[in-house]
Amino acid sequence: MTPDAIAHWQSWVGKAEWREEMLHGPDVLRLAEALNWDAEALGWPPLGHLALFLPPPGPRGPDGHPARGGFFPPVSLPRRMFASAEYRFHRPLIAGMPAMQMRVLESLAPKTGKTGTLLLGQVHIEIWQEGEKALEEIQTIVWRDDGSPVPLPAPATPPPAGDAVFTPGQVALFLFSAATANAHRIHYDLAYASDEEGYPGLVVHGPLAAAQLLGLWERRHGPARRFAFRAQAPLFAGQPIALRAADDGLQALRCDGTVAVTATAG
Repeated sequence: MTPDAIAHWQSWVGKAEWREEMLHGPDVLRLAEALNWDAEALGWPPLGHLALFLPPPGPRGPDGHPARGGFFPPVSLPRRMFASAEYRFHRPLIAGMPAMQMRVLESLAPKTGKTGTLLLGQVHIEIWQEGEKALEEIQTIVWRDDGSPVPLPAPATPPPAGDAVFTPGQVALFLFSAATANAHRIHYDLAYASDEEGYPGLVVHGPLAAAQLLGLWERRHGPARRFAFRAQAPLFAGQPIALRAADDGLQALRCDGTVAVTATAG
């Protein structure tokens, strides 16, 4: 990354994008199915808004993401990942009624990490309905260089203990990708995931694991007013994920005991 390239990409910062759409209940129910969430008994699924305001049709890059140069700048670093998010839930969204979404790339900054050069982007999202702010979200997106191949985690003996365990398979990953219009090929194209991005299996979406953690919390406490999560290590399809709730927060643990996702809710 050259200073001129970074300055060009940073020219995308601050450009707000507004969209209005009708909130369709079936879209949210598809996400509930991907999470194995009983919407009839429990109501709106955790992070259900991820099924709304999906990317509009348009060109795609070789990784399956929307082609760069639209909302996101044409960053030359090859890998893009969803690293973390913070949410504030101000009021419930109502299906069958219109809503307005605003999103803006608030910052874009180069960093140096364990895998080399990184570019961190912060995206601010708001959803408004009936003239009131319903939801705020701050996403952190990371672009990075190619990394070394990642080995498949070896299950620990005994396996990590948790308050709940789920094992997302290929179908669950497909359903979540479909419900959120996430076409990143690491979640459904094993040859691409292994040959191009160096993963030993299909990668579980960070927001999918985060939604399971929020679901664990909401089953006990009811709808959250705030939630934040950070992805720390990759999770893979077909391997059990232990969900743990403690006084200091929530954790999703891989089968080898590695803490893959941390979160807080309240």
